[in-house]
Amino acid sequence: MNLKRCENGHFYDGDKFQMCPHCAALGGGEQQATMPYAETDSSYNTAMTEPVTVPMYAPQEPQAAGAFPVQPQMAEQPSGNLSLQDAVSRAITVPGGMEQDEEKTVSLYQYQNHTDPVAGWLVCIEGTDFGSSFTVKSGRNFIGRASHMDVALRGDNSISREKHAIILYEPKRREFIAQAGESRELFYLNDEVVLNPVRLKQYDILTIGNTRLMFFPCCGENFSWDDFKKDGE
Repeated sequence: MNLKRCENGHFYDGDKFQMCPHCAALGGGEQQATMPYAETDSSYNTAMTEPVTVPMYAPQEPQAAGAFPVQPQMAEQPSGNLSLQDAVSRAITVPGGMEQDEEKTVSLYQYQNHTDPVAGWLVCIEGTDFGSSFTVKSGRNFIGRASHMDVALRGDNSISREKHAIILYEPKRREFIAQAGESRELFYLNDEVVLNPVRLKQYDILTIGNTRLMFFPCCGENFSWDDFKKDGE
């Protein structure tokens, strides 16, 4: 079928009509178009009897050569109806005066000193990360297999992905504490299961899954970054 559109917006089959039958019917008089003969193919009958849907886009003027492409414009919506695009725009618009806070939360120690210095280390003495060291910072340090953990032991599948254990450094009292994380799996400090918070000291050994980590403090009774900063001022 050769679908054509007349200047009045009517669609018709160009293979069967030389001119728009709708315009001819509306004009009346002498120029009556020949009506199409009956088709045996049901697909043609269906195509000619079903109403033609007029596209939502208004007809555009042809563009001049070299001109920038123009986005098709939506036909004017009836008053009182809201277009889908406008509805979505209104739904996602942030109310005035409200701003999204996407800043990463920092520890109090880091906020006050504009940095997050090392407080201690965990050194792997047994396991897939043998010989590697992991930095312990102020506040909570989460141990797990996931890459975003503070101490990421990615090679040991016997360790939970997130928060298997927690090492905490409290800068005001200068204490290191080991405590159980959110995992159902257990871990051990010097071969004793950790169920409650336990204070850490130098050379203590944590057993997590098939990995053993030895603890080395940087901060403590004899040293603090706060003291170093005061001495340097």
